Amino acid sequence: MTDKLEASVAAQMWAEFKKTGNADLRDKLICGYLHLVKYVVGKMAIRLPSHVKLDDLYSTGIIGLVKAVEKYDITKKNKFETYAILLIKGAIIDELRQLDWVPRSIHQKANKIANAQAELQQQLGCEPTDAEVAKHLGVSLKDFNELLVKVRPAIFVPLDVDTDDNGEKQTMAERIPDVKAQTSFEKADHNEFRKLLEEAVMELPEQERTVLVLYYYENLMLKEIGEVMAVSESRVSQIHTKAVLRLRGRLKNFATEFASFF
Repeated sequence: MTDKLEASVAAQMWAEFKKTGNADLRDKLICGYLHLVKYVVGKMAIRLPSHVKLDDLYSTGIIGLVKAVEKYDITKKNKFETYAILLIKGAIIDELRQLDWVPRSIHQKANKIANAQAELQQQLGCEPTDAEVAKHLGVSLKDFNELLVKVRPAIFVPLDVDTDDNGEKQTMAERIPDVKAQTSFEKADHNEFRKLLEEAVMELPEQERTVLVLYYYENLMLKEIGEVMAVSESRVSQIHTKAVLRLRGRLKNFATEFASFF
């Protein structure tokens, strides 16, 4: 795999490619950012059952990368890496959804946990403990922890929620950079969601909040987070699943926009 592009070299290549559309430059840019596909597949693989082949996901991720290179607008302030990761992830999730690899029952169980956490939070005025959620669901704490493992694949969310006027599928990820195209109402709604999300994250139990910060903002793998927190990788996986389901339950009125963050 080609090494990462240096910033100065990448800038020159982007400018020339967008000006000329040169196919050789396009291919060099794709090769220079292949590490992003490996990164996304590596982070997503921890949630997948063993029968899903990572090579297939890598191939699908490259399709997302190619689309990102072709559609990226260098005149905007968004970093290409951020934009590409969203499209790579979106392409892989689309592929997984077409394979219908997550049974409906798993989604139902995930929603049941999210709803239970939200209901208890309202009743108690604070975030419920694992024991309280397990009791609310009518299962033992051991069974609850096993359930978290089973529903982890369901925390993937679809990014392809729109189509454009010509009928061509357009993902939410592709629309994120178009800040200028947003109406004042859309901007206000987006800002309100971000505020609610920030508040909800800050109210999470410390352990869950730490996992989300390390995973989404520090870009650490679950194994690396486990080393930082001195817990097993499987335990980090459980904590991450609980945190995302807890946020989903708290922010279910913003479910569509929530998909763009997780």
